Amino acid sequence: MPLNRFLFKTFCCFLFLIACSVEEPEMDAPMEEVMEAQLPSCVEYQKVDSNDLETYWTLFVQDVICSRGGPDYGETNESVQLYFVVQSPEEVASGVSPDHAGFSVFGGYCDNKSLNIGVVKGYWEDYTSVQQLWLMYHEFGHDVYRYEHSDNREDIMFPSVPQSNVKINDFIRAKERFFRRDFPGIKYISCP
Repeated sequence: MPLNRFLFKTFCCFLFLIACSVEEPEMDAPMEEVMEAQLPSCVEYQKVDSNDLETYWTLFVQDVICSRGGPDYGETNESVQLYFVVQSPEEVASGVSPDHAGFSVFGGYCDNKSLNIGVVKGYWEDYTSVQQLWLMYHEFGHDVYRYEHSDNREDIMFPSVPQSNVKINDFIRAKERFFRRDFPGIKYISCP
């Protein structure tokens, strides 16, 4: 066999071996989730401090002003009470847990000058940052806008916090409907 032909065959076998040694990706491997760019917003949601509920109020007030042009609820609400509710060891041991993570009280939502919201610390600590935003805006919805609950899971006023896989863009879309007051089935709390 001539040398050129021998070298050519050897080279082809070498290429074949190299090509066969390259691992093909598995077809059943899960695809990585594509990160969606955050929708534009005039506030920075990550600037809240999950240990300080007042920072959520400050963010909400700023969000209303820059998203809608006001009003400044920071000025109109003269009394702001935001607090964590911590279950006692006896309450925890009893196995009875609150059926809600946050609440506003009659003295808050039927009084335009005061805000009164409690958050159950045990639930709060298990929530993602987006769930925490969702909960606080929900309670502000009762106290500031006097919204009743919504039947739509995609609304901030739905009576439970969304699942932990909720994304910031889901929150932003819901918040925009919430501020525009155009979510389906909108109802208001009746005050005396």
